[in-house]
Amino acid sequence: MKDEHFSFGSGPRMREVPQGKSAELKFSGVMTIVETEWGEKYSFEVTLFSHPLYESIPKEGIKTKWESKSAVAEQLYNACAPEAIENNPSLVKAIETNLWILKRSEEGAYFIDNKLTGDTKR
Repeated sequence: MKDEHFSFGSGPRMREVPQGKSAELKFSGVMTIVETEWGEKYSFEVTLFSHPLYESIPKEGIKTKWESKSAVAEQLYNACAPEAIENNPSLVKAIETNLWILKRSEEGAYFIDNKLTGDTKR
């Protein structure tokens, strides 16, 4: 009889950005809503290129998920919904190609901005 391999656990999750800091990422996959032990969250597959709580990130980035209940996560998720995105092809292009800066204010609110096309060298 052949031995079987078993594995348990969850996939990587991006650490929370500290207040007053930012992280650089690129969207790399599925956007969905997930149920967590802290309730419903918006979940985005991303490649992380910089983050203040990671000592070393390889040049190709780290594949992870950004999960958040924040207003910016909800707004981004809704802006990327099929019925909304079909009317905004420039957002589709930016989501698929641009680098994004996820900022957290000193008060704890999140904001996200895309870098301009000329800044997408990753």
